[in-house]
Amino acid sequence: MGSMGPSNAVVDPTPLFSSRVQKWEPGAIRSLLPLEALPGMISLVAGKPSPETFPIAEIAITLKGAAAGKDRIIALQYGLPRGDAGLIRVCLCGGSRLSRRESTALMRTEELIHRVMQVFTDPGDPVLLETGVVGFLRADGQELIPVYSDAHGLNPASLEQTLSTWPSDSPRPKVLYTTPTGSNPTGQSCTESRKAEILRLAKRFNFIVLEDDAYYYLNYGDEKHRARSYLALEREVNEDSGRVVRFDSLSKIVSPGMRLGILTAPAAVVDKVTRITENINLQPSSTTQLIALSLLRHWGHAGFLTHCAEAAEVYRRRRNLFIAAAERHLQGRATWVVPMAGMFIWLELQLPPGEDTFELLKKQVTKNGVLAIPGGAFMPGGENTSYIRVSFSLVSERDMDEACRRIAGLVDGCACTS
Repeated sequence: MGSMGPSNAVVDPTPLFSSRVQKWEPGAIRSLLPLEALPGMISLVAGKPSPETFPIAEIAITLKGAAAGKDRIIALQYGLPRGDAGLIRVCLCGGSRLSRRESTALMRTEELIHRVMQVFTDPGDPVLLETGVVGFLRADGQELIPVYSDAHGLNPASLEQTLSTWPSDSPRPKVLYTTPTGSNPTGQSCTESRKAEILRLAKRFNFIVLEDDAYYYLNYGDEKHRARSYLALEREVNEDSGRVVRFDSLSKIVSPGMRLGILTAPAAVVDKVTRITENINLQPSSTTQLIALSLLRHWGHAGFLTHCAEAAEVYRRRRNLFIAAAERHLQGRATWVVPMAGMFIWLELQLPPGEDTFELLKKQVTKNGVLAIPGGAFMPGGENTSYIRVSFSLVSERDMDEACRRIAGLVDGCACTS
């Protein structure tokens, strides 16, 4: 008679996996983070905010048994799917770009973008896409249509060409996704005149502009000459509104650990996003919402803008240091556009034809000792590219110089072996 003891057999569930989940790819950034621990490695990978910009000096937790204030109960209890009403009021009333014609919801920005995409698109639908959010779109099965950008941001002439020559027997794109300020990964910012042209195209071809503007407040330029948002421009340009859905984020200007983003959109859109939230994760975190509300009330709108200006100055100084290092080591080996916002620089390495930065970094990472994101990670089709995205948000001045020297060695080594 066989043993009646416990079996060590483990059932393999992978044959039962859906075809949908097989389409999810490793995150381009997260998959590289373990390599940061290698001795001597200099990482230009993650766009993590500099801790010196964090406005909270201490978080205190008082355990049960102390006075149970109303705020504690709110922070630990279920809340509304759209987010805390007080925080929503602060977001609507405090921002000059936010209009009372729109409604607002709170959540992680990535979740909000995903849910808005679900509101407007079905699997297989075409999506006009600047570089950026591609992982979940690939997995959801949308057809990704790249839109050309240059040093002045998204190019409306290229967009018009794409839409004007769209096959008459194919469904037209209903959505354009763009990151107009300090774009991730390119660092480019779209001019106000281009935004106006793109808004006219949105009306002419009847599509929605998804304005993902996480770096809006990390702008190094004079606020008086800063390009207004698509949301703020729409009524002036088109004499109507409703084709802009805007995403703001507290991650880069307050704390990424809060995981709080702000959706501003027509009420009908917010209602659908809220319906999805009710059925998936019920609500955004009550605890982090209370922290954000307390901070914003403490600051007031003027104090919030002062903090943002101080944070932007931190990154402006870091940008200048990195550009100086690049000029010392990468002249003739790479080209770049000096960003006016954000925390990224998009380096085009002068590689032999056909050489891909993903393969180059993969082969040389441990030998050369520098980490960056290969450009293909941001391309809708995952095509080969000679670009890399570098982040200057956390790197010391000394490591910036050494990183640029090592990137130069990568380019020189590739040229010698071609």
